[in-house]
Amino acid sequence: MSRAYIVMLISIPILWVGFIWVTQFPSFLVPPPDLVFKVLWEERDIFLYHTMATLGGAAVGYIIANIIAIGTAVAFLYIPSLEGFTTPWMVVIKNIPFVVIASILVIILGQTPLPKIIIVVLITFFPILANVLKGLRSVDSVLLDRMKTLNASKWQVFWKIRWPAALPYYIAAHEIALTTSVIGAIVAEWLFSREGLGFLILRSMSQYRADKVYAITIIASVLAVGTYIIIKMVEKRIFKWRGEVQ
Repeated sequence: MSRAYIVMLISIPILWVGFIWVTQFPSFLVPPPDLVFKVLWEERDIFLYHTMATLGGAAVGYIIANIIAIGTAVAFLYIPSLEGFTTPWMVVIKNIPFVVIASILVIILGQTPLPKIIIVVLITFFPILANVLKGLRSVDSVLLDRMKTLNASKWQVFWKIRWPAALPYYIAAHEIALTTSVIGAIVAEWLFSREGLGFLILRSMSQYRADKVYAITIIASVLAVGTYIIIKMVEKRIFKWRGEVQ
């Protein structure tokens, strides 16, 4: 995997320069790599401030989403009727455009970090819930029968059998959800925030600063790819003994 990322890092500037050479777009539309990296360095303090604002909102929302999703999955496991009652509501919420939800949140909560955090929670909650619930239900029935034979409590069955079975699913959910949390935070900031990478994109567009827009794109891409690599490293370390992750 490391070789693939090295090849990607080398290929991007080559393709970038090649695209400019073929299309002959002016630099104010498609700035060359050296101009973008120059603005990244010269305005690094501004970029760092807004990047930390984005990561802060994404992290808080992501932690909350994990807590709610795991709790909901456990509740659905032991109270099946609850799942049947709440599923229609979840389907409705999941299919409402987040632009609409964000607008409503801004009207209610104003220009605060809360709308961004809630958007991140809504975006990342569903994949975590689906994976954890699937993992909790994937336990071999033979193991459950043996635990019943040993008079194990529900708590013991959960920690000894169900949660270990759900862990690979839970880690896999982060490959999508963690990356999406950063993207969701940026989109939310683009809609209504006064800080963060999304806000910086909107302001740069209004100033016709293509170099800054491309610089922010690089930062967002690094964050997304970086979170994915971290999850894969954690996954490989946790499941190394099982030989499941190559």
